[in-house]
Amino acid sequence: MMATCIIVFSQLVILGVWLRTARHASALQVLPCAKSLAIEPIKKWPRLSILIPALNEGTTLRAALMTLLAVDYPDFEIICVNDRSTDDTGSVIQELAAQDNRIKAINVSELPNGWLGKVHALDQALIASTGDFILCTDADVHFSKDALKRSVMTMEHRRLDHLSLLPKIASAGFLFDTALAQAGWVLFYFINPAKMGTDECRAPMGVGAFNLVRADLMRRIQPFKTLRMEVIDDIGLAIVCHQAQGKGALMGAGTAVSLEYYAGYGEMLKGLEKNAFALSRYSLVRASAENMFVIAAPLLAFVWPFFRSDWTISSGVAVYLISCLLEFRSLQNHGVNPALIPAFPLGMMLCGIAGVRSMVQTLRRGGINWRGTTYPLSDLRRMQITKLPIPKRNVK
Repeated sequence: MMATCIIVFSQLVILGVWLRTARHASALQVLPCAKSLAIEPIKKWPRLSILIPALNEGTTLRAALMTLLAVDYPDFEIICVNDRSTDDTGSVIQELAAQDNRIKAINVSELPNGWLGKVHALDQALIASTGDFILCTDADVHFSKDALKRSVMTMEHRRLDHLSLLPKIASAGFLFDTALAQAGWVLFYFINPAKMGTDECRAPMGVGAFNLVRADLMRRIQPFKTLRMEVIDDIGLAIVCHQAQGKGALMGAGTAVSLEYYAGYGEMLKGLEKNAFALSRYSLVRASAENMFVIAAPLLAFVWPFFRSDWTISSGVAVYLISCLLEFRSLQNHGVNPALIPAFPLGMMLCGIAGVRSMVQTLRRGGINWRGTTYPLSDLRRMQITKLPIPKRNVK
């Protein structure tokens, strides 16, 4: 009897999570094409500053910058920060800056105390920026020719202060693709795009590949000084913009923005060491509970029933099929491979494994090692901004 109760409870919990997540994920829109927004042509395009921090990105930076230089946006600058690189990143930036005056090169040789390297690099780039809009992106992100026009037009059309785009991520093997699809799906349990930009939003979303913010807001709040020890700086940027009364939005990029995230699941495990534990607020209790849920729930709901001979097998199959249908209908317009959806129980467990590994490694080291610098856990906990849900903002 106890076993049956545990199985049914697990199935009902997964069904409840999937129903809530499907409702949120269904609200995600794709970045509209320029024609659908062109009510009146923009006579003078606002100047755009693109901030790119780069540490040992010599293998990816050139190709990424070339896609930016090829966009059809009429007035932009690229501020590329060589953040203490030991490879040829600096020479790539200098070479391209000499060829195209739209690229501004900044060299950081030392990291000040109390700063994460990437956040400090973004802060230096913001100081040097001259644009009306600020785009924070990464050194491996590729842009379609019309990506910037479509994004700025969306900002102007919807009168947004902050726009984040979920990029298209290249396939890197079955395990990676399955884990990534499920991580993105479960994220929508917390993130509701329909509430972004409203006072009811409790979980603003930012994306490191594409965070576009009005410059007057950025210069007023100086976000990177607030986020100077924030590992999850992209979501942190969304939070500080939201708390400053900024109106934000989250959209799918379609094919406008793309990148190769990791080369495989093994590399993904290493890459998530720095921020998976941070998502659990560096709490041993919270992280253990969350990760054990995503690992154990699929086993209890869908595997354990097949070692029994009662009706829980039928209920497990029903919940599994309903969950697959909900996920498919919510993600079918966002470029997710439908073949990955039936593997969602495996994807959940792979995400849980990444979370456990991040927690263990961070606690074992007493902090994180990111981009060649070690940051104490005590400082990361004390200065963390990214804590969801956030309090409702005060309306002036």
